Amino acid sequence: MSGVLMSKIFIGKDMESRLIAASESGDLSTVKKLLKFKVNSNSKDSDGTCALSKACAGGFTPVVKLLIENGCDVNMKGRLNVTPLHAAVIGNYSEVVKHLLIAGAKPEAMTVTGIKPIDLTKHESEIWNIINDVKQGDMPEIEEVSEVFEVPDFSIPGGEKKARKKSGKGKKGKKGKKGKKGGKKGGKKKKKK
Repeated sequence: MSGVLMSKIFIGKDMESRLIAASESGDLSTVKKLLKFKVNSNSKDSDGTCALSKACAGGFTPVVKLLIENGCDVNMKGRLNVTPLHAAVIGNYSEVVKHLLIAGAKPEAMTVTGIKPIDLTKHESEIWNIINDVKQGDMPEIEEVSEVFEVPDFSIPGGEKKARKKSGKGKKGKKGKKGKKGGKKGGKKKKKK
């Protein structure tokens, strides 16, 4: 019985390390699959860095969004009390910062040395303004990017049709004008005997 427990623990740790590696490389499909298997989204590596921090450090917005949707703690502290927000700010990933702040990341979180995320940005930069606005109570807006390209109306059956110029003559049939071949109808010529 204890052998079975050990293998489940080992498999669990292996799956968690795969989740961390997939988050670090931005492999969205692997992260999705592992989360379907109920792998802990708050998994940490041997250094104490969580999967969300790895995804934030790489600027992988879809992975960050997926981890947050699956209950990942946005305020989880890693080694030296670095949070995912610190990692996103260091990388200058504004969309990731927005997702974290909307999900409840604390802009006042401090590392062991007392550094806040806003201290890692340039004064009056985009991220500095986002964090400063959140401190004042204004939450950022996320621009949703559609993965489906816009199709012009004229390419859809029943959509807008192109205007055609009329030349005064109607459309001719398959055979064209009558008399094209000297007034005779098309077809095979009969041989005289």
